[in-house]
Amino acid sequence: MREQDIKKILSKFNNFEDTKRYSKVVTMNEIKENEYNLNIRRYADTSPPPEKFDTYALLNGGIPISEVEDEYIQETLKGMDVSCVLNKKDKNYYEFKSEIKSKEQIREFLTTEEQAIILQFERWWDKYHKPLNEIDKQVKQSEEVMRSYLKELGYE
Repeated sequence: MREQDIKKILSKFNNFEDTKRYSKVVTMNEIKENEYNLNIRRYADTSPPPEKFDTYALLNGGIPISEVEDEYIQETLKGMDVSCVLNKKDKNYYEFKSEIKSKEQIREFLTTEEQAIILQFERWWDKYHKPLNEIDKQVKQSEEVMRSYLKELGYE
C-alpha cells in the first residue's frame, strides 16, 4: 500500500467517517448479524454499477443525458460542467463539440488533468461517437471502392 492509502484509511477510521464506495461505520450488532464477517464489500460496496447501454445512442450517436447525470458518473465528474466538451444534441442526448475530431483532442478541451474524468470522456467517445448505422455506410462505401479497384485490375 502507498503511504497516501494508509493515511486515508487511518483518517476514515479515526474520524468514524462513512465514504460512499470506500468506508462505512457499522455497529457491533450489524457485525453480529453478519456472523462477524468483516469482508469490506459486505458493508461498503466498492464495485461500480453495471454499464448501461442506450440502443438509440449506439445506433444513431449521442451521449445519453441520463448517463451523464447518473449518480456514479457524477461522482467521477465531481460536478464538472460537461459543456467544455459536449453540446446538447437534443433534449435527451449530448454530442461532442464539432471541433473535437479525435479522442486525443478531448484532453485539450477539458478543464482538468484528472485521469478518471479524462477516461470517462474517452469511454463515451469510444462508445457513442461513431453510430453503428454510420459504420454500416462506411463499410458499404469501402466495398464499392474495393469493387472498383478490382474491376480496374480486371477482376469481376
